Amino acid sequence: MDFNDLVFACPKASYDYSLQGLYFIEEEIHYHRSRSLMHLNELKTLNGTIKVTLNQSETSRQLNQNKQTKRIVTLLQLEEYLKNGIIVYFHANAEDIGMCKSLAFLLGVELEMASICMEYSGYGIYQGQSSSDIIIKDAYQMIEHLINNLKVHESNIIIMGRSIGTSIAVEMSIRYKKIRSLILVSPFTSLCDVIKENSFDWVSKLVKERFRNLEKMHKVQCSTLFIHGINDKFISYQHSIQLMSKCSGFVHLQLFEGMTHNHFLLDLHIISPIRQFLMKIQQ
Repeated sequence: MDFNDLVFACPKASYDYSLQGLYFIEEEIHYHRSRSLMHLNELKTLNGTIKVTLNQSETSRQLNQNKQTKRIVTLLQLEEYLKNGIIVYFHANAEDIGMCKSLAFLLGVELEMASICMEYSGYGIYQGQSSSDIIIKDAYQMIEHLINNLKVHESNIIIMGRSIGTSIAVEMSIRYKKIRSLILVSPFTSLCDVIKENSFDWVSKLVKERFRNLEKMHKVQCSTLFIHGINDKFISYQHSIQLMSKCSGFVHLQLFEGMTHNHFLLDLHIISPIRQFLMKIQQ
């Protein structure tokens, strides 16, 4: 059984169309860029830029007028650093791009890189049904857009995921083998393993397995950093240890006392170990 509503716990949207940095990727290979959609909107194509001023209600109408056009919702920040590369962040469950905006921004500032967060279908302002297939497809399209349209070289891309986002990050790192590095925060071996550890064993037998990270890790060839809290009661740090043992490339594991699944210190538990790891793989 799918149990998509259970697996993808969509929170109440933490943002609206006025969120600064919203970036819409369309299947027609052009995109809608917004610094503040309540004031100024830019419709960019490969042939040029058309600027229009819309209020929030008009923006909503324009974004939904063509039901045949799929628009992936992302958050692009620090665009001026694109020449240095970009951090692609896939957020955890029960949160949206509005909730992880500060994390992605501070990582970009620290590393002097642009950052982009992809929203999951059904989350935030991205209307639709949530499913692993849709999320993975959107992720592929987003990275193709970064490489082909924004001209970011694959070797200048860092892919990062937290919790359920680590599964998407792993999938992307298998497809794009030349990325600079992969960063996994609180990853898990498989979805059913997590369900089994947090409920009755029989429940895990009813849920369709979507994310088999342990089976796929041997295909990951890039340098990979694992970050996990020793006090994580939802996903044990033993998952990171198992995953790390299957990687083909250089790996490093950071375990932290006092870090749980949803409570961590941004600088101590996230930014500092990433900075040290990137310095190590550059040597």
